[in-house]
Amino acid sequence: MGRKSKFFTLVIVPSSYGKVRRIVIPKFVVTAAIIGLIICFFALFYFIGEYKIVKDKLTYLEDLEKLTQIQQKKIASLVEKVSQFNQTLNRLKEMEDRLKTMAGMGGGTTDVEEGLGKGGPDTYVPFGNPAPEKIINDPLQVIKTIEGNFESLKERARLQEENFSRIQEIIERKKALFSSTPNIFPVKGWISSGYGLRINPFTHKREMHEAIDIVASWGTPVKAACQGRVVYTGWKNFYGLVIRIENEYGYSTIYAHLSKILVRRGERVKKGQIIGRVGSSGRSTGPHLHFEVWKGKKTINPLSLMVEPLDLS
Repeated sequence: MGRKSKFFTLVIVPSSYGKVRRIVIPKFVVTAAIIGLIICFFALFYFIGEYKIVKDKLTYLEDLEKLTQIQQKKIASLVEKVSQFNQTLNRLKEMEDRLKTMAGMGGGTTDVEEGLGKGGPDTYVPFGNPAPEKIINDPLQVIKTIEGNFESLKERARLQEENFSRIQEIIERKKALFSSTPNIFPVKGWISSGYGLRINPFTHKREMHEAIDIVASWGTPVKAACQGRVVYTGWKNFYGLVIRIENEYGYSTIYAHLSKILVRRGERVKKGQIIGRVGSSGRSTGPHLHFEVWKGKKTINPLSLMVEPLDLS
């Protein structure tokens, strides 16, 4: 009994009249075979799992490589855009210099003491165009460089904006000054009497003529030589029908001997606006415009302010 318990007997019975065969198999062989099958089964599952992991890793690496290539292209594009933005700021700087020259703020390449922002951080590191391969392949270096460039360009853009705002303010002030300066002739015609000493046609005495007389046809439109507010309209002694305009820059202009007044007292008029018509009211020898300019409490020669010749047509 003890011996038989250590073996398995496999009986083979043929289908015909053959001899019955018996095969004796030790139990440890069967046990080892079963254990081997179990080990093979688990090994198979292990290798299948490892294969799946390796396959997933390969897929991930392929996707990562594609993503890296896309990122490299985007980094190259970003580098190019940063470089283009820097070139745009350089063109804006050149435009700023031209505007400063046009505004009478000094030379195009020199700073002027007009409150303009100057300089900016000198930390921009150009990549070149296209960017070097070794830089593109080092994302950390690219990001670090771009961050530094961005801060530099951001500060330059801020200063550029401040400078343009300042230039605009100065141009607006100069524009307002130009509009408030009586430097255009108020009427077409020819000068019959200039500013300075002359023989008075009525008294025949030598006296100061603090204006210019412009001869023109009756009813010729009279324009405001500068912008301002109408402070007087009406009849005044020898002036006849007269208009007086003053502005905040200290200029006062008088238009006398009119035949008609087209503005009202207190009205704000623009430079070049028609305010009346030529006549011969008051003490006058014929149709003309008596044009008088005051700066503060003194009269000045209107011809010293003119920026264009008198239109004789």
